[in-house]
Amino acid sequence: MCGPRGWHWQISENDLEFLVEITEPALLDGEEYVQFIREVKGEPDAAERWFRGLMAAIFSLEEIPERCPLIPERASFPFEVRHLIYFSHRILFKVEPDIRRVVVYRVYHGSRLRLQYRDLF
Repeated sequence: MCGPRGWHWQISENDLEFLVEITEPALLDGEEYVQFIREVKGEPDAAERWFRGLMAAIFSLEEIPERCPLIPERASFPFEVRHLIYFSHRILFKVEPDIRRVVVYRVYHGSRLRLQYRDLF
């Protein structure tokens, strides 16, 4: 598309990205599992790799977060919650497309009981 005086306007990749916000409960979930891997499993290197991978998975939500499915428990939530599977965990988040933001609520272990709304906070 051409703008004034022959300028060519392009959409930057950064214009298409979403801001990813990680809540305190989500960070605590990740840290708790890292501690489990370090102390119970006795594998500090694996714990560090797991956490780096978790952060990479979370920040992959900057691009096309809607690619992730809605959670199966969606009927009991007042807004859309999606999840991204990361090993044995579900990264639970909400997409706010109007302000191009993703809010990560929890990093929920798959062996926990069925997710309920109160678990997000």
